[in-house]
Amino acid sequence: MISLQSTINKIEAFYNSHLQVKKVGSDFKEQMTNFATKDEKYPIVFIVPVSVSNTENTNIFTLDIYCFDIIQKDRANIITILSDTHQILMDLYNYFTFSNDLSMDVSGIPSFTALNNDLLDYAAGYVMTITLEVDNWTDCDVPLQ
Repeated sequence: MISLQSTINKIEAFYNSHLQVKKVGSDFKEQMTNFATKDEKYPIVFIVPVSVSNTENTNIFTLDIYCFDIIQKDRANIITILSDTHQILMDLYNYFTFSNDLSMDVSGIPSFTALNNDLLDYAAGYVMTITLEVDNWTDCDVPLQ
């Protein structure tokens, strides 16, 4: 079984290895400001669990994955930020869609929403809403004596 914890661990490991990303975290959305302002490392990726549904054989996790970078005072880098943060999020989608890692399947097509000073002052980027299907259980996963 792949739990929410192992799903988020896998995404965090992916972004910790990503050469553009400086910091990765996960929690409820309200905690993102604390995480982002702890130091000045950007761009950041922040994973927020949204919902879980189950079928007989799968867990279906919907996650909001935020990617932000800092806007220059004159906003000269805004298009670069939007381009880079979109690509950083697309890298995860492409990895799960086209790699040999069969532990997770992307369900449907993720949606992207551009953000400007939305949750963090002087920051812009995207949030990607993605739904991942993972195995629900095996006989070995049930904690019985």
